[in-house]
Amino acid sequence: INPNHPVIVDLLAKVKASESDEAAGNTAEVLFQTALIESGYEIADPSALVNRVYKLMSKELGVDPDAPLKEVEVPEDEEEEAEEEEKDGDSESEDAEEAEEGEKKEEL
Repeated sequence: INPNHPVIVDLLAKVKASESDEAAGNTAEVLFQTALIESGYEIADPSALVNRVYKLMSKELGVDPDAPLKEVEVPEDEEEEAEEEEKDGDSESEDAEEAEEGEKKEEL
């Protein structure tokens, strides 16, 4: 971690201003855990990191992370189109795999 990086400098200022700043604590924890991952280490609780990232994203977007989920109704036409597109994508990948296998056989 670069102590001269603007994020670190700002984080230090926030911690000095209030050691109980929950946002600063979460930011520091996310920063530490992502540095561990980037360095090739495993973290003990990946779901905790994911939850912190979601909370930071929610805050950035101005969304209450604890707000109840709203069910979104998808019209049947859109739902059917999505299913068709998914099926088309699957058949295209199967075609690509078959072509690749054919190329390998030709090479032998």
